[in-house]
Amino acid sequence: MTQETTIQLLAPALDLKAAYRECEAEFNAHGEAFLGVGAADWPAYVKQCDEEAQGIVRDPARVPQTVLLLARVAPHTPDAPQRVTLLGVAKLRHYLTPTLEDIGGHIGYSIRPSERGKGYGTLILALTLDRARELGLSRVLLTCDSENVRSALVIVRNGGVLTSEGYSPLRGARVSRYWIAL
Repeated sequence: MTQETTIQLLAPALDLKAAYRECEAEFNAHGEAFLGVGAADWPAYVKQCDEEAQGIVRDPARVPQTVLLLARVAPHTPDAPQRVTLLGVAKLRHYLTPTLEDIGGHIGYSIRPSERGKGYGTLILALTLDRARELGLSRVLLTCDSENVRSALVIVRNGGVLTSEGYSPLRGARVSRYWIAL
């Protein structure tokens, strides 16, 4: 019996460094940041993610959050080792600050440029909403630039209700705010 390739959420882990570097390079080539940590800092980033998911936050400007990597995982075969391709990232913030109420919300997500338009944004948000329920959240706030129609559609597909729109001085743009009841 052969195993099939799966799409799953993974926590940042040391053995994902090569997959991280590959994904980060693609984001950088498109003038975007993926996670914004250098490959040399990957072990420190993994430790920070693990601590923050447990509520340990060393930087007072941050809140506890769970970082989730959407990955395509091809199983190990006799001819090849397991292959992990990172497709995107979601950050689930455990609570809001006034800044996160303005821009950022409970959940932020990004999909790898070559994988956009394939439904992965909708999927990563749906899977992250499951994790938000596990945290005990009853509703979550998501924000996006008002002109980001694709992100707005992903949020609405996952039950988002537009509750406000306005200029964010922190973002320097118009921002739409959506609540999703869990």
